[in-house]
Amino acid sequence: METLLSGPVTDRPSGTLHNDTGAIGWGLSWRMHAYLLMAEATGDPGLIRRLARMADSVVAARDHLRGVHEYRGLRLPVWSSAGPYTVATATVPDGTGVDALHVHLCPPHTADAVVEVTPAGDDRFDLTVTRAGGRPPVRLTQLSLDPDDPRRADHVAYREHRPAAPVTVDLPGPTVTSTARPRPGRYPCRPARVALAAQTGMITYPLAGLARLARERPDVVPADVAGRVDDYLAVVHDALAVHDHQWRISAEGDAHYTWLPDEPVSFAGAELPTNEFLAVGRTLVQLAAVTGDRCYVDRAAALAHTLRRQFQPHGDALVWPYWPSFGRVHRGWRRTGDPTADGSRYRPEFHAVPKAEDVTHALIDIDFAVLYHSTPQLPGVFTDADLRALGRTFTRHVHFRRLGLRPTVRHDVSGHGRPGTPRHEAHVAGWLPLARWEPGVRRAVAAVHRHRRAVPVMGVDAYCAALLTRWG
Repeated sequence: METLLSGPVTDRPSGTLHNDTGAIGWGLSWRMHAYLLMAEATGDPGLIRRLARMADSVVAARDHLRGVHEYRGLRLPVWSSAGPYTVATATVPDGTGVDALHVHLCPPHTADAVVEVTPAGDDRFDLTVTRAGGRPPVRLTQLSLDPDDPRRADHVAYREHRPAAPVTVDLPGPTVTSTARPRPGRYPCRPARVALAAQTGMITYPLAGLARLARERPDVVPADVAGRVDDYLAVVHDALAVHDHQWRISAEGDAHYTWLPDEPVSFAGAELPTNEFLAVGRTLVQLAAVTGDRCYVDRAAALAHTLRRQFQPHGDALVWPYWPSFGRVHRGWRRTGDPTADGSRYRPEFHAVPKAEDVTHALIDIDFAVLYHSTPQLPGVFTDADLRALGRTFTRHVHFRRLGLRPTVRHDVSGHGRPGTPRHEAHVAGWLPLARWEPGVRRAVAAVHRHRRAVPVMGVDAYCAALLTRWG
């Protein structure tokens, strides 16, 4: 357990911690949550003090304290990231050094991507976007900057855009002349820096959870930590406020967070996946419990209603989608012919993705449902029957054993998904809190855990180990 709770991120000297590649959002946050779970279970003040030290380092790593700007040039009290999560852009100058083209590549495989400009004769040029990961290059040929040319670069990129070649082009200048030419050469794609709501939720969740523990069980929180709780709450409040402009409630009452149409992320203009907006939802639940603030209560309840509507009965279990069923990615969209009307600056069209939630990302959905249902300060949404059916999703749909083989798990919650990987098996403990309503979960988790295959340690493994210690 100690090995899982520690790690390279937690051991960095003060002042060097950052979230540039998501190491806090998708790594350290899980370890912090593991410390919180163990502290709740044991009341060990040593665990609480270690969690507080980690929290202090994370608080100090916010962008505005590090002098870091996100893509709009703003310094915000959050932990932005780039790299594998955001659109990468190459800036191509003309012969005078003025920006002539912005070439955008959607993730994944944007690391070390390069745009090459080569002359193509008759005042035209070719663009070749080379990607990492062995992906084939994207080629756009016989392009022009002439606004009246049918091969104008941004128009060709728009017409030829497809999910397997997610490249768009902007002409950034106020005017483009027929004599403008891009300078031949190779230009690196640089990822945009964006504050991602899901990561903000992941990072603030254990901070808000520590504040709740201090308020509800003051006898187990050392005075030196309790004295910092109001500061942690202020940090959480400020961080969530950064994403207020992304909060939405549809006409049908579906609450969620969304990416803006011009936000440099892969699915600009679309709703966040269910697990990602619930990552923020868990923090909202903790804030509602600690402060009683009506905004936090209402938003947490709205997200709970959204998740419950996503749950669909399947026998005596439940299924639900990875992308919310009311959203653009779940349904897909087609280009309109007018880039300003497509709803996404970086993806003119995308095919429907109605896939079921996978068993790893489901851990956040499960934790939200259990946390919400176990918080008496909130309006009732889920029932004990809902949580029992959610537990049976694991025993009926996820856990299975093929004849003569060891017990394992499926990839998703549908009940007919492909077999999961060793990584999926490593996370089965995330379903253990549901054993309170469906006892068979504990037996099924134990069966898989005994026969699991070894995988490299990740932050989420600390969370799963804490759950095994607490519920196993």
